[in-house]
Order: sequence, then structure tokens, then C-alpha cells
Amino acid sequence: MLPFTNIEFYVLFGGLILTIYALKPLYSKYVSYTSVLLIATLFYTFCFFTQTLQILTFVLYSYIVYYIFSFKLVKTNKLWPSLLLALPLILIKIHIGLSLISFAGMSYITFRTIQVFLDHQPDDARIPIGEYFTFLAFTPTLLIGPIDRWRRFKDNLNEGYKNLGFELFVYGWHNVVVGIFQKYILAELVARYWLQPADNVHSFLEHTNAAFAYTAYLYFDFSGYSSLAVGFGNMLGVKVPQNFNHPYMALNPQDFWRRWHITLGDWLRDYFFRPIYKWLSGITSLKQYPVTKQNVSLFLTFVLMGCWNGLSHSYVLSGVIFGAYSVIHNTYIVECKKKGKDIVFGQMSPVVTTFLSRLLMVCAAAFAIYVFSGRSNI
Repeated sequence: MLPFTNIEFYVLFGGLILTIYALKPLYSKYVSYTSVLLIATLFYTFCFFTQTLQILTFVLYSYIVYYIFSFKLVKTNKLWPSLLLALPLILIKIHIGLSLISFAGMSYITFRTIQVFLDHQPDDARIPIGEYFTFLAFTPTLLIGPIDRWRRFKDNLNEGYKNLGFELFVYGWHNVVVGIFQKYILAELVARYWLQPADNVHSFLEHTNAAFAYTAYLYFDFSGYSSLAVGFGNMLGVKVPQNFNHPYMALNPQDFWRRWHITLGDWLRDYFFRPIYKWLSGITSLKQYPVTKQNVSLFLTFVLMGCWNGLSHSYVLSGVIFGAYSVIHNTYIVECKKKGKDIVFGQMSPVVTTFLSRLLMVCAAAFAIYVFSGRSNI
């Protein structure tokens, strides 16, 4: 039983949350908040998750890698341990060992394990395995995020029972209501009355209609799921980061990735774009080409994003397209700064510029997401 996929999950997990609140006066003096979250996560993993052995094997494997390479005495470039942490996911992507190590949510957990290792400082205490497991397998964010950060999650653990109260519960309930409305009403309406009728497409206009239909469906479904994850996490006392912020109000590709799947964009920026850019900056022949370094880093980052989703051509190509958007926009910004004016919109009023920018971004995003869907003929 996967999170947020059927009514049984809501009954089970809702009941678990209510039990935690009802019994809080009895156990709060004797059981730490960290232990409560660990017990709740173990309860779901062992009793209702269908791939318990696989996820436990992965957590143990990644913890061993993290534990060994976090010792001060182990002197190595962080690239190789990161590749070891990503190895199980890479094997899945190339269809090796599927039945042994594959489980739902593996892509998201892998990024969290890499983040834990890369953020570990020499003087930091190693994370206890119980807290490590709770962070990786936290039920609301297990399947498709949001991708939380360990230090933020740890801050929630340190808050103890303070967060497990009325205010965060009400905020969580609000997110749950929004998520249910988006995922089970709006996404279902779009799928039934717009997306399904657009399945058989031939002309350019039919493809355009299908592209916007799928884009709307994906947004409501994914944003709805993310709101549910945030809401249930809040109810458990964890301030899960928001993943969407009106992405179709974005003015450009950079703005879009600050609004769409925010935690993935932040992860890619911090743990892939910046290291790639730093590495390129160390190449003497590239020191006088800062824009080239930025563009190469941006393009490779989005190609990685496509490969992370899967190695099918539709996923990889969508990453390439989003990478091209970002390279074009970055170059455009640089040229505008050089000439001291907007070289495309010129003297247009801010209202018209904003409208056209949003329109172009919506169309561009719809095209890339349509390619991602595998429904296009590309």
C-alpha cells in the first residue's frame, strides 16, 4: 500500500496520527519525539509497504557508505562515495537487479542519501541509524517527495513535541484539503474530460491541445500529492518544504524552477550545478568564459534531471529541452546587461512584457512536459 494511492492509506495513516495525538499525554514524558516518528515510520514500512526488504537493504547499504566515508581518517574525493550511493539507482535505470533492489520512491531517497553525505562536515557527529532511517523513509514524503534536507528535518526532531500541536496540525489539515481538491477533483476532471479525449491526436492543434491537457493534469496531480505530503508531515510535527508555488505565473525558465518541483530544483542547484561550475572554473582555458561555464553547467544539470526520471528518450529529451531553455535565457540576460536594455521586449510596457513572458513560458513548459509524457511523436 503506497502513500496517498487509496482510501485504505488515508484511514490507516489518519488513524495513526489521531492515535499519536490522543496518547501524547501518556507517552510524551517517557518517549522522545524522535522515537515516536521512528516507530510510526517502522510501523508503516513493516506492516503496509510492499517492498520492505528492498528499502531496508538500501537504507543499510547507504548508511554503511555514509558511515565509512564520513570518518576523518578516510581521505577521498566526495565524488566516489556519491557515485556509490547512486549506484543502486543507476543499476535500476539500466535494468539490472530490478527485483532485488527496486522499490517505490527510490529516486527520491537516493537524492536524500547523497545530500546527507555531501553536507556532512568533518566535525559533525554521524547520524544515528534510527534517525537516518526516519529521514529517508518518512512516510508522507517517501514516494515522490518533496526532497527534504537532513538539517531541516533534524531541526524538526529537535523541536520535540513543540511542533506536535494544534497550530501545525491545522496548517497540515489545510494542505491536506488543498491536496485532495487538486489530486482527486481537479486532476481527475482534467484527465477524464480533457486529457483522455485528447489521446488520439494527428494535427498540430490536436497536439497543442494534448500538451496543455497533460501539463494541467500533471500539475494538479503532482502539486496535489505534494500538498498531501506536506499536510500529513505537518500533522506529524514535521515542517515539510513546499514543492509548488504557482509555476505557471513564472516569467522565465529560472523563475519556473523556483516554482515547479522546488525541492528538486534546489537539490540540483546545490549538489550538481555548483560543483560542476566550480570544476569548470578550475580549467584555465575557461576562466575568461564565465557565460560558457554557466551554460554548460546549466545544460548538464537538466540532462541529469531527465536521466534521473528515467533513461527513456522522452525523459532525457525533456531534460535536454529544459536545459536549452535555461541556456537561452541565461545568454539573453547576459546580452541584455551588456547592452543596458531588453533586447527582445524593448520599450514595451511592463504589463505587456509580463503577459508575454508568462505566455511564452507556459507554452515552452507545456511543450517540454508533453515530450516528458511520452505522448508526443518526438
